[in-house]
Amino acid sequence: MTQFGSDIGLEPGDIMKLEPEITYITSNCNIEAIALTTDTGYQIAYAALPTYTVDSDALSGIASALMMTGKMGMQSMFSEPLSEAIIRADNGYVVVTNAGRFVLIGAGRDIKNLMKTVKIFRIAAQRIAVNFPALR
Repeated sequence: MTQFGSDIGLEPGDIMKLEPEITYITSNCNIEAIALTTDTGYQIAYAALPTYTVDSDALSGIASALMMTGKMGMQSMFSEPLSEAIIRADNGYVVVTNAGRFVLIGAGRDIKNLMKTVKIFRIAAQRIAVNFPALR
């Protein structure tokens, strides 16, 4: 039997390293959904309020599409890797943050807490990247 995540090099202990960061985000942000994925959309973790209507696969796919598009844009315009993308509408936002080997994506409607969410995502992403640096 294949262990979850083994196809991308995750071991059981790795999940234990990631769990506190997801908890940190959900405990400190007023977001409706969060996912931790690879940049290709492979879902590692997902949490959402019961009222959130986008499923985990869709959110992971959105993270992948936004991250890939953003990476291409930043590389061609500034020759730099993408750190994060913030997409905002009148009644909601999506934050996508590069976290080493992984991508954090969060969606929420509480616009007044957007910058707090960005700050929390940056902190968590930095800590995840220390344990799971980007593959070269």
